[in-house]
Amino acid sequence: MNPFDLSLETIEELVQQHGTPIYVVSRKKIIENFKRLDDGLPAVKFFYAMKANPCHEILQALKEAGAGFDVASKGEILAAIAAGADPAEDLIFADTVKDPKQIAYAHSIGLDDFTFDNHSEITQIARHAPGAKVHLRIIVSNEGSVAHLSHKFGADIAEAIPLLQAARDQGLVPRGISFHVGSQCLDPQRYVEALNTTRGIFDEAAKVGITLKTIDIGGGFPVRYIDEEIDIPGLCRTIREHYRKLFGEGSGRTCDLMAEPGRAIVGDAMILVTKVISESVRHGRNWLYFDDGTYGSFMEVLLYQMKFPWRTNTQGSPTPYVLAGPTCDSIDVFSRDSAGEICTVELPEMHLDDLLIAGSMGAYTFSESTRFNGFEPPKFVFID
Repeated sequence: MNPFDLSLETIEELVQQHGTPIYVVSRKKIIENFKRLDDGLPAVKFFYAMKANPCHEILQALKEAGAGFDVASKGEILAAIAAGADPAEDLIFADTVKDPKQIAYAHSIGLDDFTFDNHSEITQIARHAPGAKVHLRIIVSNEGSVAHLSHKFGADIAEAIPLLQAARDQGLVPRGISFHVGSQCLDPQRYVEALNTTRGIFDEAAKVGITLKTIDIGGGFPVRYIDEEIDIPGLCRTIREHYRKLFGEGSGRTCDLMAEPGRAIVGDAMILVTKVISESVRHGRNWLYFDDGTYGSFMEVLLYQMKFPWRTNTQGSPTPYVLAGPTCDSIDVFSRDSAGEICTVELPEMHLDDLLIAGSMGAYTFSESTRFNGFEPPKFVFID
């Protein structure tokens, strides 16, 4: 079940046992989300994007369900191994900006799949992981997504063939093409366009003697927060049917598929419960201060003006509040409008010790939380 649907009585009992702030997590919901993707795209090997939420128990559950892991550092590699992952079979190093020491470490333990998007990265991989398999990440449209990852990552399409040739010339094995349509992608057409571009690169690569065998369609699979229309089976069907059209039997260029979902697996499987620890009136507006904030679980409010669904354990009349965290920094305010400006939100009347319950808090909350001012991230509490 989605933990946002838990009864207030159950949530209050968990707070009595564990205090606040806490993350309340459903393993069953995580596995349900993973299986939904796995069933919708049966030809795809899924490598969970650990950056979304690296909690050990979550990684263990996903490993048992059959997931691999998309890692970006030695720390993530070690966390995946601790959850039972085999470096050679279950891990891909999909970051395109890698510390050479970490490339060398990954190669030394058998991780043999790296992603690149520029010449210097080719040099680093060739130096520290000679003979490794590599994927070229290309720029694709991120229109309609929350986070536009192509602003930082991906090679221009015109550079694709020269980069693949350069990788081959330095002793690496060009395995395939990688792309990412942007985090929280709400338009399936982005995958269609990216697959079309990829097919063109496969054909051009073949003309220069490079046979590509894999497509990594990245992440971007969305989750519902407030009122988004999310249709994961429909999205998977769009990807599946277009892949078959371009790369299926009879196309002359069959290949394997990989993906790096994160948000769609853990996003709606976890909630945050945080408590009012102070209140005030500032310039005529009511302020509530909680024991978690933007330096903790609400960093995406600052980064992407993310909106989360709210519940409270109160029954009072609707009241406008500014919501703020506990740190001594003025940006620690997590009620913000679409332009990122501080605003009020209406909640049932709240006072000291009342509880705010935030839904769909599984992705990029714990993983982005800081230790600013010495505050620790919330405790994980699993309900199944």
